[in-house]
Amino acid sequence: MNQIKTSLDFFEPNQRLTIKKEFDVNKVEKILVQGIDQLGGLAMSSPFFRELRKAFPQAYIVNLVGPLTYGIMKNCPYIDDVWLFHKKESFKVAKRIKKIGFDLTFLAAGSLRAALIAYLGKIPNRVGFDNDGTGRLLTIQLHMPLHSRYRPENMFDMLRAIGISPKGVYDREIWISGQDIEYGEAWAEVNKPQGTKIFAFNPFSTDPKRRWTNKGWQELLQGLKAIGIKSIMMVAPNEVEGSKKLLQEWQQEDVPIQTHSVTNTAAVLEHVDFVMGPESGFIHMALATKKAHVIALFNVLPPQSTFPVHDKRHVGLIRDDLHCAPCYLYKFKDQCPYNLECMSGIDSKRVLDAIDTFSKSDELDATSK
Repeated sequence: MNQIKTSLDFFEPNQRLTIKKEFDVNKVEKILVQGIDQLGGLAMSSPFFRELRKAFPQAYIVNLVGPLTYGIMKNCPYIDDVWLFHKKESFKVAKRIKKIGFDLTFLAAGSLRAALIAYLGKIPNRVGFDNDGTGRLLTIQLHMPLHSRYRPENMFDMLRAIGISPKGVYDREIWISGQDIEYGEAWAEVNKPQGTKIFAFNPFSTDPKRRWTNKGWQELLQGLKAIGIKSIMMVAPNEVEGSKKLLQEWQQEDVPIQTHSVTNTAAVLEHVDFVMGPESGFIHMALATKKAHVIALFNVLPPQSTFPVHDKRHVGLIRDDLHCAPCYLYKFKDQCPYNLECMSGIDSKRVLDAIDTFSKSDELDATSK
């Protein structure tokens, strides 16, 4: 690598790239990655950190993240340090960045605040997308492509924009500690007797439009019980009370509710057989463990935007026969004009059929070994 030469696999017809300032990538010694602060985004974009380290094996790489993903990034083998970020400390962080003297930053967070911190921190080369008014503060400015594109490709495009050709965009990773692994093994000893198949699920989403119906969950849990699969609801601490109410409404009070830390959850998911929920951080963590079969529910976005649709070990369910699905009403305030027919139209039989298919495939794999 020398002066910036954009990777040939970068461009799509709807993509824009503006290089305002070139630099010699061979002279980069210190790199700051700002974000990712959401679990789903981190799990999807974990290949970015691997490919960044491959491109800059000797560089000092720091990740600046919020509390939600800090625990996972502490275990990331591709960075040298992780800084915990709180918004109220923005100016303090900018001073710290300036003192270190970073050469290059990638704005994975994509916010105006992140761009301002990099600018005030005197980082000379700032790569990111021009959303939220950040364009003027970037030296290498990318434009976000259409929603139907697999989103981790956007992270790879930041590398492509400076001449790097990353590989393995679907090869997700999740980074946990030895203590987390021990936690998961201890959990399995208690919760998964030999021969038991476990269905872990989280019905929640920050956007109510993305949630499945009560009827769907009730019928599914009844169906799983009938075929001897153990269901466990895995939720965040602030979702426990809501979980109790849902199970009571579904008449499934005997289904256990569990809550674990983020990294412990990742370790536990290594031991379950099936994972299901609306497209969320929980789903993307499960995909990154590469153990369980994942069943994700979609309506706002098409599965191919965030899900490995080519991988037959998993399935993304959507009512794509409806004219309005996907609807791209991804803002919380957006209202569905069709009474969420996309969700009520996904019945429990589709899920049970998927689980049956996965189970038969696993049995065939086991007998062929």
